[in-house]
Amino acid sequence: MIRHLCLAVAIAVAVCGVTRAQELETPGAEIMQPDALETYFRAREAGQGVRVLHLGDSHIARDSFSGDLRQMMSGDMPGARGLLPPGLVYPFLQLRGVEIDASEGWTIYRARDEEAFGPFGLMSARAEAAAGSSPTLTLSGFEVPADRLLVGYLRQPDGGAVQVQFDVAVQAIPTQGDEGPAFAAFAVPEATQIIRIMPAGDGPVALLSMVLEADRPGTVVSNAGWPGATSGIMQRWDDDVLRLELQRLDPHLVILSYGTNEGFDDELDLDAYEANFRDQITRLKRFAPDASVLITGGPDGTRLPFYADTESRDPEEWKCAPLSDAERETYAALIAAESVSLLRWHEPPMLKPVLSVQREVARDEGLAHWNWREAMGGACAVHDWRLADDPQLAGPDHVHLTGEGYALSARMLMDALNGAFVAWQGDGKGQAVP
Repeated sequence: MIRHLCLAVAIAVAVCGVTRAQELETPGAEIMQPDALETYFRAREAGQGVRVLHLGDSHIARDSFSGDLRQMMSGDMPGARGLLPPGLVYPFLQLRGVEIDASEGWTIYRARDEEAFGPFGLMSARAEAAAGSSPTLTLSGFEVPADRLLVGYLRQPDGGAVQVQFDVAVQAIPTQGDEGPAFAAFAVPEATQIIRIMPAGDGPVALLSMVLEADRPGTVVSNAGWPGATSGIMQRWDDDVLRLELQRLDPHLVILSYGTNEGFDDELDLDAYEANFRDQITRLKRFAPDASVLITGGPDGTRLPFYADTESRDPEEWKCAPLSDAERETYAALIAAESVSLLRWHEPPMLKPVLSVQREVARDEGLAHWNWREAMGGACAVHDWRLADDPQLAGPDHVHLTGEGYALSARMLMDALNGAFVAWQGDGKGQAVP
């Protein structure tokens, strides 16, 4: 059996202006059905590095949780940066290991915009440049050198050429052809500091993603998160693009970290959500049949009701308590009546059901599951993480974590993976956790 994980962080907690020292208990969580991670375990055992794809919402888009996980998994064998978006696809894009800049002239289409037409891939965005224009994408600040740059583009009958400049050398490829996705591979000269990608201007160009690869062994952790996304965003991924990208990335492990935005949707149809979640996992497995899949759900999250007076009272002075069964069943009516019983931080009524559905789907589909929320401490843990001081672990919205909070989350997940791996090495198969 994997050992029980229990971390204790010494903190100072501020309550109503009074500071007191206490222990913040972060119990961690074990991996359910760790035998489902066999592909990942075998890759670790081979010692040549692992390939991981981390999908999710803003928690993953930020590349803090994923970035810390990348560092922990890589150790002294870091690989190239892996999958990248086709530019600055949203205003506050943050990446580790590489810097992306873009000039004006790109039109960004986003999968979360229901009116935006596809196709889309794992990055949930497409960058287009019109004929006659030559905007630029710039890659720099490479923490790990790459041997190869792949540019994912959309072939189109009137497509123009894409030029790639490595410091001073320029290469080009045409994008004209029967409509469909494709990758163009460019060798990256040694010691390259700056890469520029630009249309030649002789026709329209549409970019779907980029990938930095290295020939030497190394661990690659690619993150593909989108702010505000639910697992439903996977419906927007085109089959041909998804097949192309997953075949190229060939992940040993796919981590799914959705659940926060679904859980904050009070009108969510849980049955429809479950059906769609199962369908999207089936698609992922169809295009990456050998990959291990780990579902983590989202972290703990809480809210204050809209009628809470946060101007005359500091939001952090409000207590936190889970919803009772009665409050959960009558939540909409209580909110409409502006009930004083809800004047506290509390989890939205759909968060626990959503995360429970994900766990059941993992169990039914034979996938691994790690409960991020329970690892933090369960209901109201995010409130304790917010009140923590030195370091503070959660943001003021009681939804997103600080850099230190994501780092602690990554450490808890890594500890759980390490424990499951050690158990698997011991008997050739991890034991399912009840």
